[in-house]
Formats: sequence, C-alpha cells, structure tokens
Amino acid sequence: MKFLLYLSFLLLPGFCQADIFILQDGTRLEGELTGEMDGMLLVKTKYGSLTISKAEVRERQAAPAPAAPAAVPPAAPVELSSAAPEAVTASTAAPVIALSTAQPEGLGISTAAPAVEISTALPEAVVGAAPKLTFNTVLPDTATIQLVYLENGAAVATETYDAAGALLRSEGTMSDGTYTEYYPDGGRKTARTMLSGKANGTVKAFFPGGALQIEASYLAGGKEGPFKYYTEDGKLLMEASYKNDLLNGWRKEYGADGTVSAETFYVDGRPAAPLKTQAAAVAAKEPAAEPGPVVTVKSTSLARGELFSFRLNGKYVGKARLDRDYNVISREGKVPDGAVKVYTEGGSLEKELVFEKNALKVLRVYEPGGPLKAEYTYAADKAVKR
Repeated sequence: MKFLLYLSFLLLPGFCQADIFILQDGTRLEGELTGEMDGMLLVKTKYGSLTISKAEVRERQAAPAPAAPAAVPPAAPVELSSAAPEAVTASTAAPVIALSTAQPEGLGISTAAPAVEISTALPEAVVGAAPKLTFNTVLPDTATIQLVYLENGAAVATETYDAAGALLRSEGTMSDGTYTEYYPDGGRKTARTMLSGKANGTVKAFFPGGALQIEASYLAGGKEGPFKYYTEDGKLLMEASYKNDLLNGWRKEYGADGTVSAETFYVDGRPAAPLKTQAAAVAAKEPAAEPGPVVTVKSTSLARGELFSFRLNGKYVGKARLDRDYNVISREGKVPDGAVKVYTEGGSLEKELVFEKNALKVLRVYEPGGPLKAEYTYAADKAVKR
C-alpha cells in the first residue's frame, strides 16, 4: 500500500512554486513538496527526491518569486513642425573658439597618455574561497538511511542505504573533497573523503567529546584495508581487515585490559582456518613458503541432525551428515587431513572437526563464547564422548 502511495506522489503534476525547508541544524533545502505520508515529507529538488521527517523541519518558507523586470517609462511625445527656422541672430550664435596646437608651458615634450595599470588579481575575499563541504545523516524510516551532501549549505547529492549498510541509490553530483558532519554543538562527528562520487581514503568518526571512535579505509566506495573501533578513552575495541569490501584476515575484539577476547580468521567474508607457513623456512631466513590449503565448512541444521559441506580453497570437496548424537550417517567426497572449524554468524567458534584419511576422528563442541563443552572420538563412524 505504501508503495502505491509513493508511486502516486511521483505521478502528481509539478508545483509551480517551490518551498524552502529549514532543518533543525540550519540546513536549507529548496524544492517542491510532492507528497506527505506517515509523518514524512517527499521533496523534489533539482538534485533528486528527498524524504524528510516532519520533526526535522524547523521552518518552511515560500521561495521568493523572480523579480519582475523594471518598467520602462513611455517616451515623451515629440511635436514635429514644418515651419522654417528663424534666422539666427548674432546674439544667439555660438561663440567661435580658437584652437591652439601650442604645447602648454611646463608640460614637457611628451604627449603620451598616462599609463594605466590593470591588475588581474582576484579580490581578497575570493582568493582561496573553496566551498564548504558538509553532509547530514537523515533517517526517513527504520529501513533506510540517507546521507545528504551539501556545498555551502545547499544540497547537491544524496545517498540512500538499507539497514545493513548496502547502497541502494545515489542521486546528484558532488565535488571531490572531504565532507564533514557535525554534532548540534558544532563538534566534528564524521569526516569522509569523496572521489568521483564514492568514498576514498580514510573515513573517521568521532565521539561527541572529540575522541576518535572509528577509523576505516575505503577504495571506490568499498572497505579496503584496516578497520578499527576505539573506546572513548582511546583503547582499541575491535580491529579487522578488508579486501574488496569483504572481511579478509583476522578480526579481533579486545577486552578492557587490552588483551584479545575473541578472534576469527576470514577469507572473502567467511570464517576459515588461518593460513599456515613453514616455520622452518622462517627460522632459516629463507623465503616463506606458499600459503597452505584453506578448508572451510558450512553447517546446515537438519530435522534429525546436521549437514557439513567442505570446500578447499573455495572449491567443493565433500560433505558429512551427523545425527543428533553426532554419529556419522553418511559421507561424500574427500576432506583433507587436519582440523576444520565451524563458526557462528557472529564469528564465535562453535565446533571443530578433525579428519584423518578422509574419516572423522575427533569432534569438539564449544559453548557460546569459546569454552569447550564436549569432545567426541570416533570408531567406525560412531561417536564416543570423552
């Protein structure tokens, strides 16, 4: 129903008179009110359509009408006469002025006009007057987030994201540079550098008191490089590494004492066993060996057990099905020897399966948060609790 209402707003004929909406933070938006629904205003600007909460609007004014051209006074009537002009008498004749080409005394021999110096320098007020780049975060509803980009207080572009942070659409054109968002008291809240309409370089967020809260690296709009969260007193709270906008490498969480409280290794956004190198080669100061194989596993709950699907460097290699008592019901393919860890969506260790000669030998089950809950060994695919 909301979609149909929204569509009907888009089909309304355009208003002849635009309005100026002044938001609570002083931002001025000029556009046509094209719809109103559930406490939200749909405003059409020359940079795209914006959805604004009524609570965000401090004042609404009618945009000034264009000035009318100045009236041209009618020309005075001119009376034409065909009568011949009277003879010009000596008393009304213009006096004769004698022109002399003699050089005035004291002027010298030069008759050149005085030199006029023309300066191309800009006025002081114009020199270095780069536009002020800012942005505001608007929450039109619980499902989307809008970033409104402004230059010298005028909106030039918008970005709309879903609740998970994925970009839905982008409208308008923004200049390259660093856009800053401010708290109501004027303190810096967020700074993000934009290049060709996308986040590039370091993006920083700050606590109301000015301390650094988040520091992240972006490339062409996606996360690329380190990503860190800090507490208000400057302690590292979480750090992760991204590549192609996906988690790649270690994601670590830290406790109040600065020690690691949880860590998970990721490959292309999915938990995986960490890469291994040959310690002997490092000790001998030889070039490090190529990373070993990476085995990942996906767990699927079944009505009477659990299904584990295994991949080697991203390629499917086998699967195993266990019943509720962790007995092996069926196996398929070939799983490399070694331990394979199963993580929850939140990155916590859930299970660990150890294979040898394509047979499951050990299963460890963990409590949420890490402590070992139970351990099983296998004989002829039957689980035996230790």
